[in-house]
Amino acid sequence: MQNIFLLIISLLFYAFADWRFLALLGVTTFVNYYLGIKIYKVPQERKKTIFLYIGILFNLGMLVYFKYFNFFYESFFDLLSLFGVASSHSILVILLPLGISFFTFQVLGYLVDVYNEEIEPNTDLLEFSVFVAFFPKILSGPIERAASFIPQIQKKRKFSYKVCVDGLRQILWGLFAKVVIAENCAEFTNRIFDQYTDQSGSLLLIGAFFYAIQLYADFSGYSNMAIGVSKLFGIQLMRNFSTPFFATNISDFWRRWHISLTTWMLDYVFTPLSFVLRKYQKTGVLLAIVITFILVGFWHGANWTFIVYGLLHGLYFIPLVYSQKMNVKQKVAQGKRLPSIKETIQMLALFILIMLTDIFFRAKDVTTALDHLKTIFSASIFDFPAEIYGNITIITLTLIGVFMIVEWINRERKHDFDIANCKGYIRWGSYISIFILIFFFGRSSETFIYFQF
Repeated sequence: MQNIFLLIISLLFYAFADWRFLALLGVTTFVNYYLGIKIYKVPQERKKTIFLYIGILFNLGMLVYFKYFNFFYESFFDLLSLFGVASSHSILVILLPLGISFFTFQVLGYLVDVYNEEIEPNTDLLEFSVFVAFFPKILSGPIERAASFIPQIQKKRKFSYKVCVDGLRQILWGLFAKVVIAENCAEFTNRIFDQYTDQSGSLLLIGAFFYAIQLYADFSGYSNMAIGVSKLFGIQLMRNFSTPFFATNISDFWRRWHISLTTWMLDYVFTPLSFVLRKYQKTGVLLAIVITFILVGFWHGANWTFIVYGLLHGLYFIPLVYSQKMNVKQKVAQGKRLPSIKETIQMLALFILIMLTDIFFRAKDVTTALDHLKTIFSASIFDFPAEIYGNITIITLTLIGVFMIVEWINRERKHDFDIANCKGYIRWGSYISIFILIFFFGRSSETFIYFQF
């Protein structure tokens, strides 16, 4: 009965986004449910592989059609124009189903795990449907693994006051991150990025700073709310962000940023690639990393800006690969209140690098992003940005400071607002303070940034 309830509300939730894509979700669920069973039951290895390839082609085919068809279509005609072949063409209007990148990767991982005999296929259609459609994660993840999610819905969930309260904390913190931090940052980024040709380098740099914070607060806010809502139903989703701006190198950053996508790419793309390219040693590892991150970028959207974004992140691994420090895990200021001078410099340098790279993430095309960077690194970077200086800027920066301080305090805990062990007056003081900040400084929003992916 719990699973029937979850499936009904999940389908209703998805229908509120766009009921027309319920059929697509249903077909995806039935096809992958059937293929998982066939892959497991067929004795011949060759037939197992055939069914796996059918699943990969089906799922990637759906993703490519809905998300990337126009990209390849336009790129083909752009290529023809480079060779002087003139041709007229029109763009097809294809609606992008919400969450398609997330639930597609989820079922792809499921089929590969069944093929590799890491899990047995789920033979209960109700349970598998809940796995695919569970409403907190379907629109923007986390990208859950069947091995961790399905066992949780195969048993009766019992109400836990402790888990419920912890879930409410995450919802509150996620809401604060979204409507206070992300939306106040958006007030600046939308204005600056939309009118970038009229802005100085200093103002564009400020815009890049606010966008980096907006992107993080928007997506981590969604993830915290999704994880928190899931806890109310007795289901634990994986952590998707772990204070990434406190990382000291690019490898550590990606261990903390969009963790469900990073681990998915590590298991299903990087590991097989590095095995194939192992004879090239460090160069092979680096090539596997670059290819993986190009795909990470392309996963985000059908635009060359995302490909460049992924490529740059892959290239940032060069020093780590050749110095053999890629797998070195470093906890900043472990057991201390404040970081060392060296750690502070490393965190700031990495944040600036990420911030400038995020310009490709936000820009409408590569030319626009390059123009942004060109202006930032011009003499106008020393101009005083008087047009943005004022009370609203000071308030927003103060709110960002509060946001980062709380995340710093909780950096080694289970989540960003894990204050369960604090004294009662601290907990309730925190709740009331956040409610007040949301009430006075929260801004309405119709969507999340990652809904477009």
